[in-house]
Amino acid sequence: MAKIRDLLRLRTLMYGLRMYFCTMTKRIFIVAGEMSGDSHGALLIEQIRKLMPDCIIDGIGGPSMHAKGLNSIADFSTLNVSGFFEVIKHYSALSGILNQCKLALKDGAYDAFIAVDYPGFNMRLGRYARSLGIKSICYIAPQLWAWGKTRAESVKQSYDKLLTVLPFEDGFFSDCGIESHFVGHPLLDRIDLQLSTIQRDQKTICLMPGSRKQELIHHLPLLIPIAQQLKSEQFTPIFCIPEHLWNLEICMKAHSFHITQAASTLLQTSQAGCVKMGTSTLEAALYGMPFISYYSTSYVSYAISKRKITLPWISLPNILLEQSLIPELIQSHATSHSMLHSLQNLLNDTPERALQLEGFAEIRAKLGGAGASLRAAEIITDIINSREKR
Repeated sequence: MAKIRDLLRLRTLMYGLRMYFCTMTKRIFIVAGEMSGDSHGALLIEQIRKLMPDCIIDGIGGPSMHAKGLNSIADFSTLNVSGFFEVIKHYSALSGILNQCKLALKDGAYDAFIAVDYPGFNMRLGRYARSLGIKSICYIAPQLWAWGKTRAESVKQSYDKLLTVLPFEDGFFSDCGIESHFVGHPLLDRIDLQLSTIQRDQKTICLMPGSRKQELIHHLPLLIPIAQQLKSEQFTPIFCIPEHLWNLEICMKAHSFHITQAASTLLQTSQAGCVKMGTSTLEAALYGMPFISYYSTSYVSYAISKRKITLPWISLPNILLEQSLIPELIQSHATSHSMLHSLQNLLNDTPERALQLEGFAEIRAKLGGAGASLRAAEIITDIINSREKR
């Protein structure tokens, strides 16, 4: 009888210890919906794990986040769509994944939800997380400064804190009554962006159509004639396309040229390039590669976007410098002829090329040095620990 009592006591003790350590283990739910977010999310996870080694991290992310230990609950590629019309086409799949995430948040006893950009999806999830009493943190804030303040209240309801990556964002969000903290830009945490630039090949030209299927459909027909002309002039055009998209029918014509998925190497070594609007424009500037920026999408997506955008520029380098340093060729202005003409102004030692190189140095100074991922991880850790104390 005494032996049975001892076994029951031991069982009770073991159960108590298990519950104690389960409570002590931090749990984070993180969502990134595109390739740039996957890259930034991976760096953030790496730093969080240094501060909380036993932390459980679930959510949605791409290959880089998986490599850092993310337990993914859904297919990342399903989220990787762009444009209003394209999102509508994939509404059913996106809605299903959103519901999956909500169920996971409800059942997972998470300490924090972290949104890595991807605002349309993550703001809905952030509001739901807050309704459950889970701290909701946004890393890489929604670009309200481009779209206007009409969504400010929605952002405020979605997140407890914004971790911003551009120096002017804190003042903007403060004016909107939204708590934010500038941590620096995670691009500068990448080792290759901290090294000296590799010697550029004067004949190599970088062509970046984007990382989504829809972008390739709209952009490759613009870039292929440019590549053909460059090749006839003894240049070496190289397309930067994610490997998992190489077999798309739209990519077949690009196979007569060089294709790579090593964006960082291409940006470091190319003489100049055509870069699709988005984070890639800031990458190109930080790598010091002169370039033109462009974007083409469906008529519906463009019409909706055009009505909402409030800034005179779209390219991040232009926004940071508040000047038209980078040529921006959008929609009807994005033709193979106009893009090639703008690109040719950057291929030699021209005033346009020199001005861009000067501007790139100023951008790097504005963004500060490395350490954004660590600073963001420290703030997230403090939020989680202060939540526990209360």
